[in-house]
Amino acid sequence: MHSPDVIEELSALFVFLADTDFHGYSPIYERLARSVADDPDLLGFIATAVSPNVRRGRVPVLFLAATHDAALADPESELAAIYGGRSDADPYPALLALLADRRDAVAATLATRSVQTNEVGRCAALAPAISHVMAQDDRPLALVEVGPSAGLNLFYDRYRIDYLADHHDSGSRPPLAVGPPDSAVRLECSLRGDQVPPLAGAPHMAVRTGVDPSPVDITDPVQRRWLQACIWPGVPRRAAMLTAAVDLVVSTPPWLVDGDAVTGLAPLVRAQPADVVPVVVSTWAMAYIPAAGRQHIVDALDDIGASRDLSLVTLEEPRFTPWLDVPSGLVADSGDGTITALGVRSWRGGQCFTQVLAMCHPHVRWMQWMA
Repeated sequence: MHSPDVIEELSALFVFLADTDFHGYSPIYERLARSVADDPDLLGFIATAVSPNVRRGRVPVLFLAATHDAALADPESELAAIYGGRSDADPYPALLALLADRRDAVAATLATRSVQTNEVGRCAALAPAISHVMAQDDRPLALVEVGPSAGLNLFYDRYRIDYLADHHDSGSRPPLAVGPPDSAVRLECSLRGDQVPPLAGAPHMAVRTGVDPSPVDITDPVQRRWLQACIWPGVPRRAAMLTAAVDLVVSTPPWLVDGDAVTGLAPLVRAQPADVVPVVVSTWAMAYIPAAGRQHIVDALDDIGASRDLSLVTLEEPRFTPWLDVPSGLVADSGDGTITALGVRSWRGGQCFTQVLAMCHPHVRWMQWMA
């Protein structure tokens, strides 16, 4: 049995997600999160089943992904119909019914899986960030990702990304776009504010790789289903983007290292050829690494940067990238997802430079460029 404090903390985390990330974006998950938060028995099951290695703040998303995976494995279930848009019934009774049938499977997922949201929408932030750091450098690029999941974001340059005027802005701006016009993967991002992000052509990509504790093999149907399970239901465009990206990448998947980024990232960066510029990227991966581990990664990159040029591009909640020094006024609640900072830490000629580039929606539905 877990103490009331553990149950209360877990309940508060579900409510927080409902208020900040799900509200106005994923109504199904918002409804479920609020219902789970009021169910001490279910909260106790989650707290007991989840691996102790999972960071507490990530538990609600992992539980929702685990039940989503169970629904995908049981397409005739009521919850699968709700998630697929074939029913508008209350999702909570359907979730409880699914748990009654597949409780052991959900518990096993909670004990063994981690959230691996390969959100290709975040490529809308990677494209201008990498254009920014490589603006004065035409050397080949080695793209190295922290927690790449299936590595879909390593192919950001093969996706078509449209940057649109945001409804919050009263003015108008011409549409911007980057990437192959005929790409099957089409992303959209609304731009806020007056600044326009830099959008260079496709870089000379010499290497696409990354290190992940459980890299996803998209040629395996069960692992591919887990990627789908980590996408929130009721947001059809996200699921469609994932499917299109998988179809594009599956014939030539990237080489990914199975390991811990804290110890495995630096050796992977050091192993890159001397004639390429490593660009390390992290998109909502630092949240899954303890504070000491995050600092170890930055310290290791600082050490490498003393003798070779490289960059670290992060798209993270500001509290997970303290080296960025995001002004507190920029972290105010936007009412549209947890505020996420896009930043860069670059080493050129042994000198280190750190800069906040933009503030974004966590899935980069919108971006306010600031650099």
